Amino acid sequence: MSRYNIALNNHYQSRRKLHAVTWAEVQSGPPHALSWTVTCKVEGEVVGTATANQKSVAKEEAARIACERLGIN
Repeated sequence: MSRYNIALNNHYQSRRKLHAVTWAEVQSGPPHALSWTVTCKVEGEVVGTATANQKSVAKEEAARIACERLGIN
């Protein structure tokens, strides 16, 4: 986990909403050049989506977008 992913999880865990944050991951492209699209949902609502060549990078960027949208730092 990286900075934004941790901030997002900590924010909701401190409010006792342990399952508020969910992730959807989709891979596309040929095996030698995969692309990952990760979507972050909070209580079922999409709050961040990002695409990158590495799943962890896409997830962190989706978390960053979600944090900005939700005012979490």
